[in-house]
Amino acid sequence: MSSLSLWPTTARLTGLLLILGLTLVAGRAQQPHYLKLQSHKLLYADTVYREATAKKDSMLLAEAYYLYGKTYEASGDLLTAHRWFLKSLKITEPRGDSFDLVRLYVRLSGTQENRQDRLSYAYRALEMAGRIHSDKALIRAYGCLMGFYVYNGPDGAKPQPDSVMHYYRKINQLAHKLKDTVTRIENHLAVGRFWRSVGQNQTGTDYLKKALELATQQKEQGSRMRLMLELASAYTSMGQPRQAWSFLSQAQHLLNQSPFIDHFINYSFESNYQSYYQSIGDWKRAYVHSEKLRQIERDNYTVDHAGAISRLNMEYKAGQKDALLKAQQQELALRSETLFFQQRLTWAVSALLLVTVVTSVVFFRLYRKNQRISARNAELVKEQNHRVKNNLQVVSSLLNLHSRQLVDETARKAVEESQLRVQAMALLHRRLYDGEGLVTVNLPDFIPELVESVIRTFGYSGIQTIYNLEEIELPATHALSLGLIVNELTTNACKYAFPDHPDPVFRVMSRRQGNALLLIVTDNGPGLPLSQTGTAIFRESKTFGMRLIQIQVDQLYGSCQFHSEEGTRFEMQFKI
Repeated sequence: MSSLSLWPTTARLTGLLLILGLTLVAGRAQQPHYLKLQSHKLLYADTVYREATAKKDSMLLAEAYYLYGKTYEASGDLLTAHRWFLKSLKITEPRGDSFDLVRLYVRLSGTQENRQDRLSYAYRALEMAGRIHSDKALIRAYGCLMGFYVYNGPDGAKPQPDSVMHYYRKINQLAHKLKDTVTRIENHLAVGRFWRSVGQNQTGTDYLKKALELATQQKEQGSRMRLMLELASAYTSMGQPRQAWSFLSQAQHLLNQSPFIDHFINYSFESNYQSYYQSIGDWKRAYVHSEKLRQIERDNYTVDHAGAISRLNMEYKAGQKDALLKAQQQELALRSETLFFQQRLTWAVSALLLVTVVTSVVFFRLYRKNQRISARNAELVKEQNHRVKNNLQVVSSLLNLHSRQLVDETARKAVEESQLRVQAMALLHRRLYDGEGLVTVNLPDFIPELVESVIRTFGYSGIQTIYNLEEIELPATHALSLGLIVNELTTNACKYAFPDHPDPVFRVMSRRQGNALLLIVTDNGPGLPLSQTGTAIFRESKTFGMRLIQIQVDQLYGSCQFHSEEGTRFEMQFKI
């Protein structure tokens, strides 16, 4: 396979886990530095989670938690990753020994801060891999232990070369047995990095060359590039710039043959170029590449900031998901208890007819009681809507009285417009009180009455109103926002579009589009003022009416826009 990806696909995952320990421990003594969460991985984890909840499949749910953990681990947020892995462990561990449990123990070992806990999880993985007789699982466990003994931590722990080489040989034997060349490459790379980290550059270089030879044979271009960069860095640190330049040039040639672009590749190239030019005393070019490095770091800081927001959002969503899952589990438990009760009741019916009769009477009375409660609740809701309607009528009357006493024309118009808004709300509650539905409103009945009410208030008699409204029942909260929007649009048309117009026309159209509602309101007036792009000025408007429309659209989580084409055209869409 010829690919320049630094992080290979599924076929490479086993080999990559060999250097997991090296990767995770490299920054343990430093402050946390998180990368941006990878959106495609989050999307895949979300997809698996939704499928698991829909199917009520606990093992699929454990897999979703595992995928969330891997995503956070890749960003460097080990604490959050550890929490997700523990959630997966609670579901997977009671099922007994399995390959999935081995990989979970390996991941948990890599996300532990305590050294003893890391070792404990690593040995759990090793013991279970032996019990299930899986060579692939053993490779993962040995790789985890090798990473553990590489660790040089602040608690005084020192690298243990003998242990590292012991597990290196075991991994190599299993990889050779499985004909897993990718794992052998990553195994050589991990040991080469280890020897370089303890100051044995020549020994580390020998292992890197072994890995490069295998990668070249297998045409693993991504691994070849990574290994060439490692060797360039090694030779630079050993004071051999000519050899370093040779490998750096070959890596650059591979990169030029592919459009592949990655933050880590760019950073590694610029770092190697800076080190190389410093080693040969070309300070001008070294400075150029050091500036490029700083630019990459600044770009990464911006990405980290966005990633922090994404992580907070994911934490919030995770809390919601946990609450939903807990409710679903409680519902399942309740259903199980109900089913058990029904079975016991069926058994009892066959033996005790009297108990059956008594039980039937009890359930009948409960049913009648629930009916009475439901009827009472319906009456209470109607009464509530009735009182709200009456209160809104009182407010409307007070505004009407107040507008008559105002001398200032602007203030009087503002009060009258407020009265129209209150009337729109009152109309909604009258529909709720008078109609059959207690919490829904029929759109074809509600909108025409609202529009005609506003037109009558402005004293127009010759306006041609055209309605094309699909039969849709809207919840009261949606209908209220929609009513305020239509009220504002009708008011604006009466104020600005229809005065002195010889043949005023006002159209309202609504239809369902999938799970969304499309609303279009038009008039044949002079239209709104336009920007240079031809789009009507809307969000920049500072008028109260326009801002009220935008607020109501946002509450519906919808989108809207104005057009000025032979009049004013308002289009809005939101989910229902």
